[in-house]
Amino acid sequence: MQEMLREVLELQLDFSSENTPAMERRGQLVRNMMPEELRRWRAVTGSAVLPFKGRLNVQGKDGTGRKTFVPWIRVHSPELSPSAQKGWYVVFLFHANGDGVSLCVSHGSTSFNGRDFVPRSDEEVAELMSWARGLLGKQAGLLGFREGVDLGSNFGLSGPYERTTAFSKFYPVEILPGDEQLQKDLEQAVGLLGQLYHAIELGRAPEAVAPDIQEAQLQLEAIASPRRSNSRGGQGFGLSAAQRKVVEDQAMHLAKGWLKANGYDDIQDVSATQSCDFTASRGGVEHVVEVKGTTAGFGTILLTANEVELHRVNNPHNVLIVVHSIDLLEMRTQAAGGIVTAIEGWEVDKAELRPLSYCCNL
Repeated sequence: MQEMLREVLELQLDFSSENTPAMERRGQLVRNMMPEELRRWRAVTGSAVLPFKGRLNVQGKDGTGRKTFVPWIRVHSPELSPSAQKGWYVVFLFHANGDGVSLCVSHGSTSFNGRDFVPRSDEEVAELMSWARGLLGKQAGLLGFREGVDLGSNFGLSGPYERTTAFSKFYPVEILPGDEQLQKDLEQAVGLLGQLYHAIELGRAPEAVAPDIQEAQLQLEAIASPRRSNSRGGQGFGLSAAQRKVVEDQAMHLAKGWLKANGYDDIQDVSATQSCDFTASRGGVEHVVEVKGTTAGFGTILLTANEVELHRVNNPHNVLIVVHSIDLLEMRTQAAGGIVTAIEGWEVDKAELRPLSYCCNL
């Protein structure tokens, strides 16, 4: 791998946007030979110890049609980063001037507006980088990764790549590390990537969807449009039924504690038979209590039509309890923690209700 990296950097000095013999050779290395080698490395194989479930792929690009100044080879989840424009991935970025290559933890630098790929807004990029660096900055620093990347050029996509790189490690062409060190560094970078993927899985990333919302969307699509759903294949991510159960149990436990601490008595778990989770009394008045548990942050919950009607009919004697930011421990088989937010006398019609599907009477 070391020798192939060095050869690509030497070929950078003969860059042409046309498919010259030098660029043809660069393309063979970047698109085929180096990805094939990386797929054999432990960081990418199924034996890799990753804090998320799923598989990794390797993809190399040096330009479609006209050649690019900055060729790259990325390690990514096909589900969470199906293209280089979307999601997080680990990527080798070759500097345009051939002075070295950077191993980066990066996010897609452009987004599709329906017609063209355009750079992500400054606000979106700032939120993504702040989140990733806040989550992993200390650990990345201990592993020898710096924040951001300097590709030493303003050519092509160098600027956008720099904007959307959270961490990087630079290898000068004069002192490229051997394969043993490269493999170790790649494993560490993939470990950082895995933690980002795990946070996305739990719904804690800026652009992540809460697991229960994502699961509902997928199931509704499968029912309403089975051919389209099957053609997309499984996501491979999200919480399993067992994991959802331990999250729900933790939410119910904390919600019951909140009810007791706030003056409710005669607390009955009716989740198996009614459209709410608890009934509880305070001041001799019975209240219906809805409990929502999620590994994601506070903000979006899933309600059935029956639950919406329940809150409409019982207001103001109704309580919504959201237990968010629940953690999954012990190989994600046990739930712990969680932050309780309770809304008494919740007026459901003042909330932003967004349909996930429609029942259409023709």
